[in-house]
Amino acid sequence: MKKILFLFVSLFLTATTMTTFTSCGDDDDAVSPVIPGLPDDKGGDDSGSDEGELIHEFAGWLNVSCGYFHDSYYGEGAVIRVYKKGDAYTCQFHDNTWGDGSFDITTERGQISGTGTLEMPGQHGRPAKSYEATISGPMTKITVSVPSVMGGTDITWNYGTRVGGAFTGTNNVSVGGTYNYSAENVVQTVTVNTDGTVSLTVSEYSLTGTVMGDLTLGSYTIQNIPFNQQKGGFYKEYADETLSVHFKAVKDGSTTFDNDYIFNNNTTTTSILIKPTETGISIVNDFSIGSMPFPITATMEGTK
Repeated sequence: MKKILFLFVSLFLTATTMTTFTSCGDDDDAVSPVIPGLPDDKGGDDSGSDEGELIHEFAGWLNVSCGYFHDSYYGEGAVIRVYKKGDAYTCQFHDNTWGDGSFDITTERGQISGTGTLEMPGQHGRPAKSYEATISGPMTKITVSVPSVMGGTDITWNYGTRVGGAFTGTNNVSVGGTYNYSAENVVQTVTVNTDGTVSLTVSEYSLTGTVMGDLTLGSYTIQNIPFNQQKGGFYKEYADETLSVHFKAVKDGSTTFDNDYIFNNNTTTTSILIKPTETGISIVNDFSIGSMPFPITATMEGTK
């Protein structure tokens, strides 16, 4: 959390240095940050809170390293808020996994720095616990360091979204593990929700020359897919007896299927897994529809 707060602070401070710092004084002196706006700034007046006036609120994604693992992706939706009270600035961080932090911040030569505490959620029913932490870094990439947790933990908050957006790629479809087909230029759109989950909209795509003829699968949306730490991505078993897809099959000029079919778990666990890659995202969609006696797996490597 501290890292996230640090990142937030860095984001604000760097923007200040680049765009709105018009009087900085001596370069060797730390100065109070002037917090600028960013493209998706959600700032607003929160002057009635104990923290002071809410200047800005940003969301980002996390990478975490510690003594036990390195550079592990921890999903989207970590929130950083900057408050002003008098001449003082504080930065607050919230993430469902890493907890809540609060930091007093300053900036020097475009770098954010500060100290505070990070309250991390307890595990296995244990109460939350606070740890001393520091925050540092440039505006768009702030690191919260918690030296007393897991051999030293660095939580890096990155401004914006890594998995959000429209991704295009070749959708490789395996039917029953035996027949393999592909559809090019398929678009799948990931929307990052305010609670840190994502929603996925799969566009309509066609598979030609299959044993069932030429197939068309319609568009559908899987809502509120949570981040799964063990799987390293956003994962959900989404067959809820209501979500359906329009399926059409044309063989030898005759339409054999043309209807909406419910996703179910008859032949496989219907699930979606979305993971970030170096160039975009990987989407693995296992599903079964209607009374068809075989599972289907659709895999796509997508880029924005």
